[in-house]
Amino acid sequence: MLDYISGFIYIFWILCLCYFLGTAITNQKSFTTSLLVGYIGYSFVLAVGFIIVQLLGLPWRIALIYFIVSILVIIIFIMYRLKKNDFKITKNEVLNGFKNNYALFLITFILLILSFANVHVMWLNNHLDDGYYIGRISHLASYKNPYYYNFPVGLDNRHQFNSYLFDVWQLEASVYTNILHMNVFTFCRVFLNFQNYLLLVVTVCEFAKRTVCKLSGEFNKYAQWTPIILFVFTILMIVATNCNLMILQDYWQFSSAMYLGSSIPRTMGILWVLVFFIDNEKIMIKHILQLIVISVVLVSKSSIAIPIVFVAAIATLISVYTQFNKKGLIAFGTLVLLVVLGMVLPNKEDIYANVEGMFMSNLKSIVFLAFVLVYIFAFAIIRKPIVFKVTEVLVLITGFMLIPGLCNVYQTLSVYYFVALRVLTCLFYTIYIVGFVFLLYGIFTITSEMLTKGFILLMSVIFLFMSSLSYFGARKSMIHSMEVVIQNPKLVPNSIYELGQKLDKVSNGEKLYTLMPQFVTTDGYLTSLAIIATSVSDDVVSVSAIPRYAMSSINKVYSKFTLDQQSVFENFNASKDRKSFDALIPILDEYSIQCFVLEGKDNTQDSYNEYYKVDTVNDDRAGTYYSIYVKR
Repeated sequence: MLDYISGFIYIFWILCLCYFLGTAITNQKSFTTSLLVGYIGYSFVLAVGFIIVQLLGLPWRIALIYFIVSILVIIIFIMYRLKKNDFKITKNEVLNGFKNNYALFLITFILLILSFANVHVMWLNNHLDDGYYIGRISHLASYKNPYYYNFPVGLDNRHQFNSYLFDVWQLEASVYTNILHMNVFTFCRVFLNFQNYLLLVVTVCEFAKRTVCKLSGEFNKYAQWTPIILFVFTILMIVATNCNLMILQDYWQFSSAMYLGSSIPRTMGILWVLVFFIDNEKIMIKHILQLIVISVVLVSKSSIAIPIVFVAAIATLISVYTQFNKKGLIAFGTLVLLVVLGMVLPNKEDIYANVEGMFMSNLKSIVFLAFVLVYIFAFAIIRKPIVFKVTEVLVLITGFMLIPGLCNVYQTLSVYYFVALRVLTCLFYTIYIVGFVFLLYGIFTITSEMLTKGFILLMSVIFLFMSSLSYFGARKSMIHSMEVVIQNPKLVPNSIYELGQKLDKVSNGEKLYTLMPQFVTTDGYLTSLAIIATSVSDDVVSVSAIPRYAMSSINKVYSKFTLDQQSVFENFNASKDRKSFDALIPILDEYSIQCFVLEGKDNTQDSYNEYYKVDTVNDDRAGTYYSIYVKR
């Protein structure tokens, strides 16, 4: 319960801080504008300092001090600006603000509830990604050299430079979890998920306000409902793919891992560029500075933002200057420069093949074909320059990814094929979000107020029905998932959390080199145990996590641990007999294993040579049982 009280305090704090910072910067009282601008400003301030802290490998306490100083400076700035601008909020403004924005919180809440239906992915720790991210948040404050650690294993990787040094959202999260004394799973899987969902919902609404609402002020009251399109993205990935609805890279993360920093550039990267720059008549120095700020914020969430910002910014620049006069030369010159760069840089055939394959698959998908009709409808009904400008940007981005030669810059910035596919996923998210905004505005222009409200209700029901039906189609029970969440309020299996506490108890504050099963079954779901053990324990070194998260070759001992050696332990865990234990002994000796965990209710053995059973974890409801053996 205390975790949830702390979580609500966090949400209230971050909303107030970002709203008032945004209001101080813009001198506007628009909730969506202020919240979005404030969040970007707040994140930029933290990103600048936190990136330096991580690059230099400074102690976590320095990051904490920088955080405190930054917040104090932001609060002083807010008070100064609000006083200078004689900021006041009347009762009517509060009521109107609630009336025009309550749907944003309703949609966000529904998205969060739908995320709980993905316990089968959460218990698998988001296909093992949580081992790194949640482990990092858990231990940044406690490890001596935290920025270079192999967190799922619990060992130092010895100052190996990597792109994660620019990802500072985990450092920010670690500050909050330590200040609020919150369980990291609850913080990430409930409250950070809620925050990022709300940020996306606000971004969609703000896009509507910056585009179609300028065509008719009366549409403002409907703008808060435009984010209902996001319900479509909660359809289970396996169903969406098998039914040819959408074929997107890491699409499952939208429903179960929105807390990840990469979710922000992957879902909002292009939209942020459109929101702040698409309606400009020309690009000025202040716009370039704004783009730099946005870029720093997005990159601080994930390096996949680099190619996203590049293609979005170049496409928007060309769109702004697409005119048949001297200004048009800027657009033409930018395009020529891109072609020249493409000729200089190498073509990465593997990346191109993957991008082209995914794009062609989506061209034949049901959702994409439906939105082709939506855009035709928008062109026919709205017929305003803003519609054509936004569409031009999306078409240009597509060209930058797919036209041979021209796509070389995007490929080079992506580095890896999966990053390139995530950028393409961001494009499809944007195409569908923008298309629905245009569709809703088009319905508004040709029908009555009652029919517009009816259309919003109908689309909400259809989208939510599609999402719910996908779970039935994949034989997943949403009700069972919700029950599991209620029974495991920390959003991590109770048995695993208890196991971590007991391992810390037997370790006596020393490193505990441990073998354990890579996977177990909990609450009827496959659960990755080995990679998440360090997230629930302060002292465990999970040697069994090395096959998934390899150690650097600098570590001469543990870098040699292989999947075959882990398989020897898995055989022992399955049989629990002397013969399989004898086969394991050389591995126990080679890697100085002090402890191992066996899974299963059938284990009655009190000892194996010098390894003695010291404790057990029994969760009859979840059907999970662990026995802890420690070397004496």
